[in-house]
Amino acid sequence: MAGRFIKKINGNGVFQQTHNGFTLVEILIAIFILGLVMATVYVSYSGILKTAHQMEEERVIYKMARTSMDRMITDLSSLQPSIGAFDLRAEKIKFNNREFHTITFWSASHLAFDENEEEGCPAAIGYYVREDEDGKSFSLWRADVFASKPDKTKIANGGFIICKNVDTFKLTFYDSEGIETDVWDSSSTEGNQNGRVPAAVKIELFLVNLNDQEKPYKFMTKIFLPAKK
Repeated sequence: MAGRFIKKINGNGVFQQTHNGFTLVEILIAIFILGLVMATVYVSYSGILKTAHQMEEERVIYKMARTSMDRMITDLSSLQPSIGAFDLRAEKIKFNNREFHTITFWSASHLAFDENEEEGCPAAIGYYVREDEDGKSFSLWRADVFASKPDKTKIANGGFIICKNVDTFKLTFYDSEGIETDVWDSSSTEGNQNGRVPAAVKIELFLVNLNDQEKPYKFMTKIFLPAKK
């Protein structure tokens, strides 16, 4: 599209043509510049949205992990003996090619959801990992079974999810001499675990990083247990 020309008479009475508009080249250059500006704005805006989304995702992950760790610390710090002995059992369970720990113990940290129950009563507390319905992810569950005494034939189940997208749930136990092991059974009649609890427990909870599967979010803590036989 060419520019628009207007004829007018100059001071000498001669007609002249005056350019009053934009040439096609000028319009194309303007469109090109506008396109560059809009593309830059879009890239910047998309980057801000992506960063904001990642920050919100990380906030949720850190909050979920902190809540789970705090709950486990509270539960393990409230271990209680029953008939003069402690009850704590931990083992490893496999899901296909994945391996996770499960732990059950007798603790005075019962969470009452029934109006007829009381907070802080002795109960069998359990933590275990279950495969989600999609078959692609795992969640950490907390079970809380109120009872009059520990049931050594069962591992507490049921309960509710406290942490999603679990990549690793690993426990390491340390006895009074600092020797570590990855299993514990206070009901065992052999060794020094009978009726006892470890001196300390290290908890490793890794959560899946949806943006980089090779770099999960790692959370670790070590709890020194005050309980002694």
